[in-house]
Amino acid sequence: MPVRALIVDDDNKERIVLRYLLEQLKDVKIVGEAVHGLEALMLCQEKKVDIVFLDITMPEMDGLETAAKLMEMKAPPLIAFVTAQTGMAVNAFELGALDYIVKPIEQSRIEKTIRKVKERIAHQDYLEDLVQQRLKSRIDYIMEKYTENEVLFKRLPIREKGKITLIKHEDIIVCESQGKKVYICTRKGGYLTNYTLNQLEKSLDDACFFRAHQAYLVNLNYIQEIRNFGEGSYILRLDASEREITLSRSKLRLLREKMGI
Repeated sequence: MPVRALIVDDDNKERIVLRYLLEQLKDVKIVGEAVHGLEALMLCQEKKVDIVFLDITMPEMDGLETAAKLMEMKAPPLIAFVTAQTGMAVNAFELGALDYIVKPIEQSRIEKTIRKVKERIAHQDYLEDLVQQRLKSRIDYIMEKYTENEVLFKRLPIREKGKITLIKHEDIIVCESQGKKVYICTRKGGYLTNYTLNQLEKSLDDACFFRAHQAYLVNLNYIQEIRNFGEGSYILRLDASEREITLSRSKLRLLREKMGI
């Protein structure tokens, strides 16, 4: 993409010279010319401008004042002062100028400025890409965590005759397979549902629920006691439920790893 340049100078002859030098460069596009600062501001608001070649000595609004106004824009262009004055460089660079070119202008000097513009644009593009990559990475991370924990923001719908009851996951004590249906025991009562345990295992929070048995899915927060039942078997006793669930030695090992005990 060519560098988009704006020429700002109240002297027509100086504009012609600068335009000619810029036109010798294939990778530069002159998007406009202005004869004073106000016109330059208006053009920069209307067009996408990469670099403004700005004279300092102009009537009404001089180059330094114009540069200060340009820097207040949301996406300010780069500025290269083009002037016959040699003693204003410090003021120019204090305003954030990219370059300071003293007239008469030579082709090689313009080429050097354009190289600076390209380097600055490439650096800005790199920073923008880096920000976008980090932003994307952060969004992906948040979405991944949301997906992992999405279950925490849901309730389990229980379809009953004429209504749907929404059960908080933390209220579920145990899910028990009973033939082709699953009985869900909660602190507020029980529900005979058409879910399968496999469906519930995928729907409920993996961090809180454990497949203790082929027929049982248990909320770890309600395990009150793990008791040795002999011959490699164990019994889970659950708080707020009279159910006692048989646990094999292999399942006990997985449960202890999950609970960190």
